[in-house]
Amino acid sequence: MRIGVVIGTGHGMDGTTGSLVRELLDRIGARADQVRTEIVGTDDLGLGPSCPACLACMTAGEQACPNYDRTAAARRLLDDSDLVVFATPVHSFHVSASMKRFVDHFAYLIHRPAHLGKPAVLLSTAAGAGHDAALGYLKTAVRRWGFHTVAQLGVNGPGLRKPAYRAKVDAALDEIAGTAVEAVTSGTEPTPTTADLIGFRVARLLVRNTTENGPVDEAYWRERGWFDAEWFTDTKVPFVANKIAALVEGRIRAGIEKGSADPYRG
Repeated sequence: MRIGVVIGTGHGMDGTTGSLVRELLDRIGARADQVRTEIVGTDDLGLGPSCPACLACMTAGEQACPNYDRTAAARRLLDDSDLVVFATPVHSFHVSASMKRFVDHFAYLIHRPAHLGKPAVLLSTAAGAGHDAALGYLKTAVRRWGFHTVAQLGVNGPGLRKPAYRAKVDAALDEIAGTAVEAVTSGTEPTPTTADLIGFRVARLLVRNTTENGPVDEAYWRERGWFDAEWFTDTKVPFVANKIAALVEGRIRAGIEKGSADPYRG
């Protein structure tokens, strides 16, 4: 089993987040044979203060990104792993800055998902609150890349010193390790949800409407037959969920064509 770890902290594997990752990896190793692990620290990639938002990765291909060479190790990890663990400390109720930069630099995967059917585990650590926002963001982001989250865990660092809380974390890690191994060995892809199907249809709509400026996206979708499909893979699509997604797509399409879509007001 090949496990990839993307960890979004300058402390690497030596801090609280890294310790949590190690504990999970140890448990997975006890349940699976021949586990090979590769770790990429987002702070070590040298991606700069922010994604330049040049959109070159979408319009000309990911190789056009100014940081393409710097993300090479991370691309290999995402491509070669059977399971990917995304781990971040919570900073001001969200993922760390370097984890956010990492996600931004792979924005082209939202248009050209390359990791369909691959399981992911999400971990976060915090001194207080914010796990819901940080893990929720990561879950949405990696789902757009094709991953499906099989487990997630947010841990309060100071709480680990309390035996009762520590026992609960240990139990959660044991359960997650078993779930992760089962997800890899079974190779089962989950049935797409209504939100997944809406995401698919919206992505298809955007690719169709930007073919002039995004020929790379169009070619990617056309090669895979996605323009004529109901989902990225042959997994059975729920009838009712698909109908709802189609209705939402129709409304979005009409709003784009008429310019009647409303700005967000909260």
